[in-house]
Amino acid sequence: MSQSFSVFVNFDGNCADALKFYSEVFGVEPGSLMTFADAPPDPSFTVTEELAPQIMYSNLMIAGTSIMFSDIPPGTEFTAGTNVILNIASTNEQDLRTWYDRLQAGGHIIMPLGETFFAPMYAMVLDKFGIYWNIIMNKN
Repeated sequence: MSQSFSVFVNFDGNCADALKFYSEVFGVEPGSLMTFADAPPDPSFTVTEELAPQIMYSNLMIAGTSIMFSDIPPGTEFTAGTNVILNIASTNEQDLRTWYDRLQAGGHIIMPLGETFFAPMYAMVLDKFGIYWNIIMNKN
């Protein structure tokens, strides 16, 4: 039996901007990308002119994990950041500092990068898209 864990993050019409931002933060390129206009026609779901260019699905490989991204259709309830915290961990201090510096741009530091009882380095950042990030140094 094979198991896996992945994360799916929804955005309220700004998924393309988020993909660009996270691609630059982590130095990766998006995998597959599908807009709502690219989806096969479905008589029970109308793709409006406003929705057509928005992202239905994309993903980024970040530190070996596929993170999936999508805009939500109009009328879907959206609360930024309250239902997900993404964790990014490394044993490399420079990676942690780079991610910390980049993720806080336009966002807010919840807990500054420093030593904690559970990790040699840890920070929590709320990024400019309303996503909470734990940045953690793995113990050797």
